[in-house]
Amino acid sequence: MLVDREAELATLSAALAESARGTGAFAVVHGATALGKTELLHALRTRATEHGFTVRTALGSRTEQPFSYALVDQLLPELGLPPKELAPDGATDAVPPHVLRRAYQATLTLAADRPLLLCVDDLHYADHASQQCLLYLVRRLRTARAALVVTEAPHGTTHRTLLAELQYQPRTRHLILAPLSPRGIAGLLTHHLGEPAATRLTAHFHRLTGGNPLLVRALLDDAAATADTIPAPGAAYRSAVLACAHRGGADALAVARASAVLGTTDTTDTTDTTDTTDTTSNPDPDVPRAPGNAPVEGPDSPDTTLLAATAALTPRAVPQALDALTASALYDDTHRPRHPAVDEALLADPDLSSAAHTALRARAARALHAQGAPAVAVAAQLLAGAPLGESWEAPAFRAAAEEHLAAGDTTLAARYLRCAVLRADDSPQGLADRLATVAVAWRLDPPGVITQLKALAGHARTGLLPPRATLHIIQALLWHGREEDAITAAETLPAEDADPRYATELAVTRLRLTHTYPGALPWMPAVLRRPAPEPAPDGRPEPVEVAAARTLHTALTGAEPDAVAAAAERVLRSPGIIDHRPDAVVVAVQSLVHIDRLDAADAWSERFLAPRPGFPAPTPVRQALLHQTRSFVLLRQGEPAAACEHGTRALDLMPEAGWGTALAFPLAVLAEAHTALGEHDRAAELLNRPLPEATHRTIFTIHHQYARGLHHLALDRPRDALACFVSCGETLRSWGLDTPSLAPWRIGAAEAWLALGRPERAVRLLDDRQAAPVHRRPRPRAGALRVLAATEPPERRAATLTRALELYRACGDRHGVARTLADLGTATERRPAPAPGVVLTTAEHRVAVLAAQGLSNREVAAELSIAVSTVEQHLTRIYRKYRIRHRRDLRTRLAAGT
Repeated sequence: MLVDREAELATLSAALAESARGTGAFAVVHGATALGKTELLHALRTRATEHGFTVRTALGSRTEQPFSYALVDQLLPELGLPPKELAPDGATDAVPPHVLRRAYQATLTLAADRPLLLCVDDLHYADHASQQCLLYLVRRLRTARAALVVTEAPHGTTHRTLLAELQYQPRTRHLILAPLSPRGIAGLLTHHLGEPAATRLTAHFHRLTGGNPLLVRALLDDAAATADTIPAPGAAYRSAVLACAHRGGADALAVARASAVLGTTDTTDTTDTTDTTDTTSNPDPDVPRAPGNAPVEGPDSPDTTLLAATAALTPRAVPQALDALTASALYDDTHRPRHPAVDEALLADPDLSSAAHTALRARAARALHAQGAPAVAVAAQLLAGAPLGESWEAPAFRAAAEEHLAAGDTTLAARYLRCAVLRADDSPQGLADRLATVAVAWRLDPPGVITQLKALAGHARTGLLPPRATLHIIQALLWHGREEDAITAAETLPAEDADPRYATELAVTRLRLTHTYPGALPWMPAVLRRPAPEPAPDGRPEPVEVAAARTLHTALTGAEPDAVAAAAERVLRSPGIIDHRPDAVVVAVQSLVHIDRLDAADAWSERFLAPRPGFPAPTPVRQALLHQTRSFVLLRQGEPAAACEHGTRALDLMPEAGWGTALAFPLAVLAEAHTALGEHDRAAELLNRPLPEATHRTIFTIHHQYARGLHHLALDRPRDALACFVSCGETLRSWGLDTPSLAPWRIGAAEAWLALGRPERAVRLLDDRQAAPVHRRPRPRAGALRVLAATEPPERRAATLTRALELYRACGDRHGVARTLADLGTATERRPAPAPGVVLTTAEHRVAVLAAQGLSNREVAAELSIAVSTVEQHLTRIYRKYRIRHRRDLRTRLAAGT
């Protein structure tokens, strides 16, 4: 069905009528590929046959173009000119004069009885000899009853002499075919789908096809195959795209492929934009915005240069090729594909071999890198291609990984990091790239960088790495418990370096050794054993990473709490701190916990974990560290159930191997929380998990030993508990970190002595002179008072517990409040000693006292911050010990002590 070509057919019909009167007529139909030139020619031949014309037709072909007389043999087979292959070098001889005259005489003979119509489709593929014959005819058919109508596409060059001659003839008609108008598309849709569907779909078809009849019919075929209400490009559409691209000429095909390859550098997902509308950035929802498809202004523009380099063409060939693609309606007026399916079809073209595709990607990567394109664009090409063996590949992959991390795409970032490591060599620059890559990779997969860290440590010993890079490696090796490697690498460190950032990183490393890895500190070289320099006396702010490390150090060594809190707040308020230095956030929040500023620590930990709309999604490692910090805060606030929730989430987000020696910390916090909830089997399982051997030389072992001591106390194993608490104390004193903010081991040991029936040892342990660190902090002071109250006469016990209760409330420890309230309840009762053989554990006694006061199981659980099921288990054991069946008997038996 011929639509939207009525005017063109009428013009050609007039030429036929003119030639029938004895005046030769000529017509040239210009138009890009697949705009309907052949169909128009077919309609003209049909009309000419109906009017008594003799019709001869020839079709130009790229396959036959190398053979002389291939096209004229189709028009005038009676000449008997067998096509012959051209010479290998493509040389073309002039057509002999007698052959030209024979062709002319044969044409006149055909036009003697009936008017003659000679049709040549795709003249741009005509062989050289046939063009000479046609040129000879054009100059001599002015008075013959003959018409010559040819079609041509603008990308050819060999037929320009013949076109120039036709241009010179006064009666030559030139028709330029444009894509179908919306009215023409509507007519075609009405014929196939009916008027209602045509009205609804015309605009959609026009967007996706630009009026290219071949694409319109292909989209109709796809619609028929899927029966979709809104047709989407499918197999037929992609096949039509390839047909248009291949027939558009070699340059247009090369540029289209280059544009498709460059289009994949866009990081947004444009695989299906049919139902997407974004009028702010793209008025046409079916047009992807890809870097390789930007408008090209001229042969010297950057986009032209990029396309030319990728397509292996000269810059001057690119605008013409893009014009051809736009004229065929594959591209819109801004030289962009009409739909992602255009690029998809070009890249899936069976004629595009794997080697050719790889070469395209390589040229695209080099061209993008040369133009200074974003790293994600360069890396996308490198990832889709093959290694180039060039020095800039590893930095490009690393930079792309950092950008994807910032955007929250951890999966693609991990792929880029693996490629970066594979591309980096052992040159100084390659090692620097590898180190930077490992630093980024740690944020995604801490266990996965251990091998690279060991290799880099070896290079550090040879002096190939900058000193500042060596410090980064030392800190990472210590995290993973590789102490020997860290010590060996540290032996090459200088006291000073030209890099001004070296002093900053050196100060951070020294501080971290003192408060996190004190057991390894004595084995380090002198440059790391020296104290970190004090802050500048003029009050100049320190780098945020130094300030954070110093804040934790001062919190653990007994500094003034107000000063520590102010320093921590400054760190936490630093712009972008959570995105650029999440480790500083963790350290600063922990500092607030260690000085019992629990409300502030709670607010900051909750704030940094809250979702941030419009910001990149955090990496799992960062989230794991933040959840662990939140768990620690909640434990100190006396919220063991919430602490368990966040602690479990932390371990889920990062595998245990990724925690390194720090694994002891989340396990300890979780175990302590489960112990507080009475879930002793779970606590035991956590405490028995294997830890790296180097853990006992880190600060994390203190938390772990203290949690184990509490677990033993809860299970009425005071001697085991005492051993754990004493071990904590000995270790802390040897490190110079004997502070209850880490682990109030004296309070735990005092409770163990009480359980062993040695109250005098408990009193001696909590003496003001011996336990001075305990009494400088409100939370440890409250714990000490609660334990000491058990050693005092009944008449003084309530007053001591009341002071402890006030301190617990002041620092926000709800679990301490609940335990003290339970002790207060006991202190206000007459509590004779239980009958011989009836022994309640500390936890059972607290539950029994509250239950005897009339509290329900749920109320007892709330007071003690334990689970209701734990209360029920305790009561079951208590009833069994006292041989009672009812709650009402509990108060009597407690009061009677029988």
